Amino acid sequence: MIGVRQMNTLPKTSTNNVIEFNIIKGGLSEKKVKLNKDGTVDKRHSNAVAGVSSEVYPFVSEEEIKAMVDVFNKRIDEAPDDDKLWIASRNKMLFLIGINLGIRASDLCGLKYNFFMNDDRSFKDFYSLKPKKTKKTNKFVKLYFNQTVKKVIENYVSDYPIESLDEYLFKSRKGGAITEKTLWKIIVDAAKDAGLEGNYGSHSLRKTFGRFVWHNAEDKNKSLVILQTIFNHSSPAITSRYIGLTDDEMSDVFNGLNLGSEFI
Repeated sequence: MIGVRQMNTLPKTSTNNVIEFNIIKGGLSEKKVKLNKDGTVDKRHSNAVAGVSSEVYPFVSEEEIKAMVDVFNKRIDEAPDDDKLWIASRNKMLFLIGINLGIRASDLCGLKYNFFMNDDRSFKDFYSLKPKKTKKTNKFVKLYFNQTVKKVIENYVSDYPIESLDEYLFKSRKGGAITEKTLWKIIVDAAKDAGLEGNYGSHSLRKTFGRFVWHNAEDKNKSLVILQTIFNHSSPAITSRYIGLTDDEMSDVFNGLNLGSEFI
């Protein structure tokens, strides 16, 4: 790496940016670094490199998902104290619910037990969520709870009983719900420990949901339309780009159809 960030000489303001230069694959690339008010680097923006895509990756295989879960399990098994054990257990639940519900980070962080459970602690069939990003449009999305979601919540609650269904699933140490920045850091750190190379973050959970819905669907064109509705996108084309479909994958959809070929 060449170039030095001279943060100590800059006024402490969130509008300051510095340029860091890096050697990437033998070439010189710029990296814009945004500063927080206290002069520290805002890591939410520190992975934007000129000439290199900053697109957030989904987890695209069962092996990658297993690698992430293995990291959380290892942290649970090796937790040095009760606090670290609780955090690791919470983060495992967070990851698994995130990839199975496919909602935005802002909505995921704010989930409560009463979204999932009735007063008798039985699970609801679904919950109608008003996403924070589109709350002005008064639109709702239905969340359906599969067996993975139910199992991971049951396992967590058996270890950490709740007093009220109004509690947040993903509580912070300071009380209240975790922030989006905390969620981002949890995923980035776990992906790094799992040995996964790429730009992962909180958005990876929602994209993973969409990727697997499409990949596992028999009618992939229909699945894109369904995902378009779930994600509130304006077109299936936007959805296909969002979940990271390649040209080869899109080509396979068309080439594998051959409707009416037996009548020619």
